[in-house]
Amino acid sequence: MPRSPLPRTLFAILPILGALLAALAGHQDWPIPLSLVAMAVVASASAVIYWSAPLSERKPSVTAEQSPPIACIPVVMPELTAAAEHPQQPTPESTPAAAPSPEPGSPEPGSIGTRADALVTGQPHETDLLTGLLSPEAFFDRLARGLPRCRDANLTGVLVICDLDAFGEINQTIGLMDANRMLRQVADCFRLTVREGDLLSRLGGDEFGIFFPGLPLDIAEARVRDLRAAVREAGLLTLPEGSTQVTACIGISCFPVDGDTVDALVAAADLSLANARRERQEKANVPIPSALVLTRN
Repeated sequence: MPRSPLPRTLFAILPILGALLAALAGHQDWPIPLSLVAMAVVASASAVIYWSAPLSERKPSVTAEQSPPIACIPVVMPELTAAAEHPQQPTPESTPAAAPSPEPGSPEPGSIGTRADALVTGQPHETDLLTGLLSPEAFFDRLARGLPRCRDANLTGVLVICDLDAFGEINQTIGLMDANRMLRQVADCFRLTVREGDLLSRLGGDEFGIFFPGLPLDIAEARVRDLRAAVREAGLLTLPEGSTQVTACIGISCFPVDGDTVDALVAAADLSLANARRERQEKANVPIPSALVLTRN
């Protein structure tokens, strides 16, 4: 219904007139039609007054089905508004801690090499991730701590550096995966050769380092023969059938005869290894097992 353009004050007399008519109808015992007319006048007056009021002042009545306003809304909404306007910064207590990365224990065979992994993570490993042997850093660190013990106990020691022959040819012939499998097999065979307390490391590539504390020099030759046999056994276990056997060049230095420091022992062992390689090259015209010509069946 549209609003009435008349002032509301003019309609204020209509309820009064309707009330008078209703009272007169009840007092004079008017018939039912006249009473209905009086009630219609009262209802019309109320409707006209309501629709002539501004829209902002109209308040619908609350029925029995409608629930009253929730009293907690004025309390909750300001908090939600404040939270939206001022979001809280994450605190160390509220922020879930990231799951710690597992510490490297026994490495899985076939993983990335120690030196490359150290470049990625910035943290050197105690073990070589391909073979599970000591890493070069851990090997030389333990060697530096073991030499004073040998000196205090008046013991000798033997440092051995073992380099596989023609490993580049092996790698190109059988592939990287099989070549890595052979390196792991060499490491396993070396573990069966050394004693408890000896230091065994993969220095890099196909080069291994072993330190025998308390081992006399005259017994070192027998240890060298055991290492050569371990290399041949590893080749037989991994290379294809029909391949020539794998050999190694070995350099030796003795503590304290060849030096009483790590650098001196390593330099003497490298010199011995270089001499072994030169002798091998001088005998290149002689058929030796190191001249590998591998075939895959």
